[in-house]
Amino acid sequence: MLARQKIDWDWCEKGYKSLETVITHNFLIGGFSLKAQFNPGRFVSTTAKVDPKSIKERKCFLCLEQLPPAQERLKYRNGFQILVNPFPIFPEHFTVPKTAHEPQKIEGNFEDMLMLAEDLGEDFTVFYNGPKCGASAPDHFHFQAGTRGFMTIEGDFEALRIEFSIAGREVGGGDAGSEAKVGESTYGVRVNGAGGKAKAGTG
Repeated sequence: MLARQKIDWDWCEKGYKSLETVITHNFLIGGFSLKAQFNPGRFVSTTAKVDPKSIKERKCFLCLEQLPPAQERLKYRNGFQILVNPFPIFPEHFTVPKTAHEPQKIEGNFEDMLMLAEDLGEDFTVFYNGPKCGASAPDHFHFQAGTRGFMTIEGDFEALRIEFSIAGREVGGGDAGSEAKVGESTYGVRVNGAGGKAKAGTG
């Protein structure tokens, strides 16, 4: 799908072409890496107005009826669809929104995130931007997926694994569990074994 979109969709072609002009610089802070990226091709996305008034006045660009005619969509499970992101950060960058217009709220969607990560396999990293953490569409629920190994946190994971533990046990050394409060619900994630599956649930 990505290869076709680069040929058939001007926005996509220009967006991926702009990756050639990206400038990055790595900083080491407190033993961890921070990557700064200058990416002119994402100017439209990163400067989007996301205040309540602007959101209310604009049409949602992730809603099905607002998608550009040239943009392909791949139907996915549980009411999600997979789209090529025309303003990429990664060499391969996808947006995975819900078909229905729902707020960008992770509560109740952890299992979908884990399922998507499992289906995409080891070549991709799946992530979620909260409505106050840089999401350019804070009014429409979506995940993103990009080329694995690009985000610095992935390279720092081994250091994190050694320095910290989840529920008092080292991650990757056996069964480990963790939980986090989101609103009034507690969400748990359990990783079975060093290379096992992850499972999310509520409590």
